[in-house]
Amino acid sequence: MTRRVYRYQVPVDDQPHTFKVAGMPLRVAASGDARTVEFWIEDDDQFPAVTRRAFQVFGTGQPLPDIAKWRGTCERHPLGLVWHLYEVEP
Repeated sequence: MTRRVYRYQVPVDDQPHTFKVAGMPLRVAASGDARTVEFWIEDDDQFPAVTRRAFQVFGTGQPLPDIAKWRGTCERHPLGLVWHLYEVEP
């Protein structure tokens, strides 16, 4: 069994982005330019990766789909923006 932490990036573009992951986000942070949200997941190679887990970034006050599940919020970006990472249907 080998556990590792992996980093993923989701563009702030109002679109879902699909990743092959088994774990859930441990931490969420905005990139320096506020156009990308990064998140880290601990995965264990003992478990197969989920092939269709999709994440989308929403800004504070944006409407959320009924199916969206909150996975993390970025700390306030120096530009004053706060992004929220949700898991959505792929």
